[in-house]
Amino acid sequence: MPKPETQVVGLAERARGIKLVALDADGVLTDGGVYHDSSKGTLVRFDIKDGMGLWRLKEHGCQIAIVSGRKCEAVRYRAETMQIPHVLQDVRDKLKAVEELAAVLGLELEQIAYMGDDVNDLWLMRQVGLAAAPADAWPEVAECAHFVTQRPGGRGAVRELCELIIEAQGGAAR
Repeated sequence: MPKPETQVVGLAERARGIKLVALDADGVLTDGGVYHDSSKGTLVRFDIKDGMGLWRLKEHGCQIAIVSGRKCEAVRYRAETMQIPHVLQDVRDKLKAVEELAAVLGLELEQIAYMGDDVNDLWLMRQVGLAAAPADAWPEVAECAHFVTQRPGGRGAVRELCELIIEAQGGAAR
């Protein structure tokens, strides 16, 4: 169901002021699946379309952060290959971690967008300027979000958020 025009305008206004996009890892940057092999290794899947969106967002001047409640070498490596400098893993209090990062970067919470998919993301989502959720987010999380993507986590949801912000800030969406 389409949102009323006032909500659409509000969304663009929120996106216009974003300087940092923070993302949960499992269920947002990945599809939420965790694969274990017999050598106790962990595999997760990342979407190339999301990666392109993050590159475009960085070129547009936004900073990127990953904020995860779990520590995962694959997430660290993905951040390294994407040149994402702010990687906060094994975080129990995501709001506090992002507040500390914002202070270091000289940003207000209103200048931050955060995409999360589960209940441990709610405290942070309620405080940032733009809260987003993938299409397959837990229902309570989707209700809290200013923007719910058409695509699920790990399957283009991050790209949708990136394009929304780029377009709202005067760049060309692709």
